[in-house]
Amino acid sequence: MIRSVRFIVAVLAALPLCAPPVLAQLVNRPTQPLGPSAYMFAGTGLETGQSVSLWTPTSGNAFQASRQAIWTPDYPVWNCRLYYPNWMMRGSTSLSQELDGVQPITIERDTVQVGGGPAISVTFGGSLSTTIAAGGGIWSDPIPVTFAARTKLLNNVATAAQVATNSMFGMFQPNASLGEAFQTSSTSLASNVATGAVANTGSTSLFAYGAAAMACQGYDGRPVALVYGDSIATGTGEPATFADDRGNRGWLARGLDLSTNGATRFPFAKWAAPSAAARQVTVASDFTRRFQMIDALPNVPFTHILSQIGLNDATGSLSTWQTRITTALGLLRTKFPQARIIQFGFTPYTTADNSAGTTAAGQSFVTSHDWPSGFTQQVQNALAGLPSPVDQFVFIEDWFDNTSTRCGAGGGSAGKWRTDQTFSTTLAASTAANATTISLPLAPEIGAALAINAGNTGSAMVTVTNVSGGVGGNFTVTVFPAITSAQTSGATVREIAAQDLLHPSSAMARTAAACFSAIKSSVMR
Repeated sequence: MIRSVRFIVAVLAALPLCAPPVLAQLVNRPTQPLGPSAYMFAGTGLETGQSVSLWTPTSGNAFQASRQAIWTPDYPVWNCRLYYPNWMMRGSTSLSQELDGVQPITIERDTVQVGGGPAISVTFGGSLSTTIAAGGGIWSDPIPVTFAARTKLLNNVATAAQVATNSMFGMFQPNASLGEAFQTSSTSLASNVATGAVANTGSTSLFAYGAAAMACQGYDGRPVALVYGDSIATGTGEPATFADDRGNRGWLARGLDLSTNGATRFPFAKWAAPSAAARQVTVASDFTRRFQMIDALPNVPFTHILSQIGLNDATGSLSTWQTRITTALGLLRTKFPQARIIQFGFTPYTTADNSAGTTAAGQSFVTSHDWPSGFTQQVQNALAGLPSPVDQFVFIEDWFDNTSTRCGAGGGSAGKWRTDQTFSTTLAASTAANATTISLPLAPEIGAALAINAGNTGSAMVTVTNVSGGVGGNFTVTVFPAITSAQTSGATVREIAAQDLLHPSSAMARTAAACFSAIKSSVMR
């Protein structure tokens, strides 16, 4: 595998470069000088809704109130505007990446708070309330307040849905540790939102409705990113409770927002969805709602497009696989010609025998994803040759397979999940079948993936969701999913990089985020 050059390698000589078509139906946004008056993405912790389960409002839950945590960037901002959609992103076998709501959503009241301060009203066309048609979206009026750098805002919104057979969708999973909340009611909760008194009593099986993006004035000139990606960019496998202290999930979002070792934080917005594939957006209509969202602002609110998509486009044709990715990026280039497009490489995709991901030898490549000579690596090399419209390519596989010293000690196996995690212990007590807790003498990280009894019949792969106890005794560790087979005391417990050998664990995402953060200033030049 070519590693001496970080970002650019020679394109495969035999591969024809496939330039995406220029689509006449798209109107280019003109290049504009960006300064403090420009509206730029500025709301860490927000992302376009990706809830895949719709629900039918009843008389008991047709009214909602949510409290959503948002962080402003590392510079003062003012005239902030919040975006509310009545559509969501959804990757699926039907290849539909934008899914419209099927009934109107009425925002009855919206306020923001700083700390325990007063609730500041958010308006829409001068009104305290608005109704968003199915498939529509709305930016709020500018909030006439200057927020200091790194300010945590709590956004409170009360909504009303129609009680019918129609369905409504949510936007985010509230994380109580971040101050977020969600409640439902048979009567309006607008008065609660007016004072910021939102109770956390909503069903944990439902997603709360909230804002999908925030754009503010006050831009200081640093890069601002649009993250376009699939489930790995989304943070699949990382519930809200696994998010970092600023609400980020997924290695890319985490890395953009890290300031460790003096790194610069870069504001961003996320267009990422589970199962998303580049082949879903080969016509302009598949970007309709997202383009409408951007067109409603006076300027393009980002400087870079970070694409972490393509793994789901695997095909037996090398040129087709590449074309799927470059065509989707070509649509974004046509629409946003001023944005620099950075394509990231692929993460491992393997299956395992009873080694449960603890060894490289026990992992097998999924068809078309074999390394280093299979299509996965060949597509990467082709994209790294910078076919139009790719401006820069970044190899990331060694952050996850540990084949170089760029993100660890090196010595891993190309294209297979790294196996150098240091957490290792044994069960302190036997565990019954279908158990959701285990007893350990050492405490693993919340979000870590664990292999139990690896190498033996009945081994299990789980994720740590909670850790308690440990004072004068063992730790009680809650895991998901339930452990199918009974395990005996003394069985080995080892951390692994990915519970399903497709999506990195939350702990692995944090590791990769730190690796990206160390080079992001040179990448986003």
